[in-house]
Amino acid sequence: MTPIRTGIMAVAMSVAATAGLAQDYPSQPITIVNPYSAGGPADLISRTIAEGMAERLGQPVVVENRPGAGTAIAATYVAQADPDGYTLLIAGSPTHVITPALQEVEYDGVESFTPVSMVANVPNVLVVASSTGITTIEQLIERAGEAPDTLSFASVGNGSLPHLSSVLFMQETETQMVHIPYGGAAPAVVDLLAGNVDMGFLNAPPLIPHVESGDLVALGVAASDRSDQLPDVPTMQELGLGEFQMSTWYGISAPAGTPDDVVAALDEAISATLEDEAIRSSLSERGVMIFYKTSQDFADFLAGDSGRMLDLLDAAGVSGDQ
Repeated sequence: MTPIRTGIMAVAMSVAATAGLAQDYPSQPITIVNPYSAGGPADLISRTIAEGMAERLGQPVVVENRPGAGTAIAATYVAQADPDGYTLLIAGSPTHVITPALQEVEYDGVESFTPVSMVANVPNVLVVASSTGITTIEQLIERAGEAPDTLSFASVGNGSLPHLSSVLFMQETETQMVHIPYGGAAPAVVDLLAGNVDMGFLNAPPLIPHVESGDLVALGVAASDRSDQLPDVPTMQELGLGEFQMSTWYGISAPAGTPDDVVAALDEAISATLEDEAIRSSLSERGVMIFYKTSQDFADFLAGDSGRMLDLLDAAGVSGDQ
């Protein structure tokens, strides 16, 4: 057999193998790995989407929780999995950008993954304690500007999205406030209610009942659109703070090297799932906003988000030893 004919046959076999993979996929259960404990937004989103994907792909789609190490345990597991479309990751900025920037991990937040679909976000809302007497964004900016380092803001840890959201706010308003990091949203909300900390950008769902009761005052939503649960609260952009989009977003990725046709099959199933009105309503009622982007759009968004988050980490003076 001539070398040319051998080469042609090799190419044909490769094409046939790829076509076979697409035709047969999926032929076994798919796992979505969640880097957080059960019960949080990522768990709700992944389990809701998994049900819809299973219906459309004809195979079970299960969610496996692998929390720990700032989401690095789950991310490393998926990054090192076979790129065959059967092991996926649901994650956002903390996993893809912040954790790799702050600690040594065995994966690259961008290069180790193939983006499949961006699926949703949970709005972060700027709230102030009612004890401050502040009821408008103008009053907050004025008070912070008149007395630097007297107002305090809560976060869920150094380098967290609530921390970086407040850093961006201080940049945009040329103000300076004191950072009070907490171990999670629950203790941060407790201290906001008690008046021990003045303000914070936190996920909307746990804030809703306290805003409705008047114990917390919602000033702005750090997202491109208003929250369905807080329709009367303007976005930060509406308040004149530019494209202030600091929501907690979630996307589904596969290991780097996953075939394009497998990614396309997954993206199609996710897109169809998110178009289901019952699923959209179910997520919306729990404070989750649909934020769908295709594989390429997700990749573009991630590239932009990475640069922005790294700049904010620098501005915040947060390094890997903190």
